[in-house]
Amino acid sequence: MSAFFSTFVANEPDEDGDIGFDTELTVTNESETPVYQVQYKIWYRDPEGATFEESDSYDDVFLAQGDSHTISPWGRVNQRYLSGDAITVTGQVKLARRDFCVLGEVEIPGPGSSTRLTANVSFDWFTGPITLLVTRSEPDSDGDFNLEFKALIENQSSQYLKVVTLKGQLVDSEGVEITNDETEREIPPQTAVYYSSSFYNAKAGQLEGAKGIFSLKALVPVASFEASETTQIGEE
Repeated sequence: MSAFFSTFVANEPDEDGDIGFDTELTVTNESETPVYQVQYKIWYRDPEGATFEESDSYDDVFLAQGDSHTISPWGRVNQRYLSGDAITVTGQVKLARRDFCVLGEVEIPGPGSSTRLTANVSFDWFTGPITLLVTRSEPDSDGDFNLEFKALIENQSSQYLKVVTLKGQLVDSEGVEITNDETEREIPPQTAVYYSSSFYNAKAGQLEGAKGIFSLKALVPVASFEASETTQIGEE
């Protein structure tokens, strides 16, 4: 993997003393694994090591082997925070692959009942069964009801998973989508997280013969690295 700050400029202060940064961090996927997300944290520090600005985000992007991507975070600081003219930017970057599997499908239960779907999953961060619960409430006086799906997802690895998504798709008896919903959570190492979602806006008449189709997606770091650069205020 490689990463470097292709651009880092600290502009002259404006009339309010604010200094804007032009920052570009370029990363290259040198692995044989396709990358689907670039996760990053970027900090700005003064000459004495005091940190005054952070950017913590991710870019959804596809990088085949040898492809590059440039991150352009926003950053600025007022000059009253600084102890000198030098500013250092440091970036921590992770490139993440995509793990995906279809858990399966299940018929939608009748009013006031529930059903279950158990799928055996094999990832390097989790191996074992996942049991998904689908519940449907009795309709209220207005005919409205809740149609929910729930599961416990475990991260058995030592890696922090920033994005793990459980998705449900509700389809009618002809296989046409009625609605869908997905929940995205972070799962720390050696931790399980409870997912609870709902299918909204479905009508009772649409559920005769309807099914729920469920899938699991995770973005798993394959490499991490750091880059750093120092510049002077007003220096091109």
